Amino acid sequence: MALPENRNKNRVTVVGAGTSGYLTVLYLCTKFPDKHITWIYPEVNQPIGVGEASVPEVQEFLNDLGISLDDVVRNCNGNFKIGVKFVDWWKKGTTFYHPFGLTDEESVELEYMMQNNIVPENLLTEYSDLASHFDVKLLTAYLDQKFTEFSNLTIERRFVNSLDEVSDNIVVDCTGFKKSFINQHDPNNFVRITDTIPNNQVFVYRADYADKTTQQVPYTTMIAQDYGWIWNIPLADKITYGYVHNSKYDVKQSFIDYVESQIGTIDTSKINTVDMITGRNKNHILHTDTKTVCGVGLSSCFIEPLEATGLYLTVFGIRLLGQYLQQKITDEVYNKTYNNEFDAVLDFVVAHYKYSERDNEYWQHYNTVGLELYRPNGIFPDRSWDYIIAGFNDNECELKIKAESILKLRKGLHFSKWMQHAGYSK
Repeated sequence: MALPENRNKNRVTVVGAGTSGYLTVLYLCTKFPDKHITWIYPEVNQPIGVGEASVPEVQEFLNDLGISLDDVVRNCNGNFKIGVKFVDWWKKGTTFYHPFGLTDEESVELEYMMQNNIVPENLLTEYSDLASHFDVKLLTAYLDQKFTEFSNLTIERRFVNSLDEVSDNIVVDCTGFKKSFINQHDPNNFVRITDTIPNNQVFVYRADYADKTTQQVPYTTMIAQDYGWIWNIPLADKITYGYVHNSKYDVKQSFIDYVESQIGTIDTSKINTVDMITGRNKNHILHTDTKTVCGVGLSSCFIEPLEATGLYLTVFGIRLLGQYLQQKITDEVYNKTYNNEFDAVLDFVVAHYKYSERDNEYWQHYNTVGLELYRPNGIFPDRSWDYIIAGFNDNECELKIKAESILKLRKGLHFSKWMQHAGYSK
């Protein structure tokens, strides 16, 4: 089914002001200058804002909308991200890396940089497949300035409970885990994945660096724990820690102990608890007699923060929305494409758990979970699978060839210790 003929295709309303709402409005205003976009922005806005790390595909999305990686880093308390470091995932005392990179050679080079905490002085000109760590609140503040440039945008600061309170008949639901509209008429539309990945809660703490010279690195670090895992996300002048876990396990003191081991005594009252709803909709488009509702972001799907797939699936859905509004795809294609991508990315996330040799109830659960290895998707190529699978087998990934030799072939590539380079330390 395509957009019904009784819909005014030149007017779209976006409801919600979390990250997905901001990115959807930016996309629609930029790519559809002939359409009038109404943004219903709650007077009291409390976005989830769990993630502060992205992936190259998200940066490509921003690049296409006129926001460069340098813009994000400089305006959003940002820091470059060239990959992910995994500690203790296979078993305690082990480490492996998942570098970005457009080619096998670039991935090898970026892994070498992660291992040695060095980067080329011309990182941005030599490598395009990069991402960032950023402050979510500062990103939205930066986008607020961009929105003043759009003549096709009206912002209404109000809260709505029902589709009847929205005048346009094409509505994009960006209300997050509340899913205020997309599942209002079909409560059985959501498929949970708790039997696959039972993580449903995150403890988050942001702090000043204790030792910036060692803690501010150009990658995300993820440390496996007895009942989940902890992220270290280094921003420009802060570092964020998060413990992703299943709430049936009492891990708060473990989280406090870990953070204090990194930065000293903390104010535990400032630990933020975020409850996650994981899974996906069966259908991401809903039609009523007078409205068409499209879910984007957390209103449509969420796996967990591992590998920053939440933002990726958000921009994937926004791009599908663009094709749908142009009537290039039908409801059926939209739903099938979105769900296939979610399911494929879910398999990749499961692979991070399934082959661990950590031995307790939490980790043993994943031994029973099935997945399709090397399932094609739009974010993780086969070499990403190679890096993850090799990390759980004590084997060198075939891509892990002599990085030093490759780097020597690159002319004019001069390296500096990460924090010693003024361009990155500011």
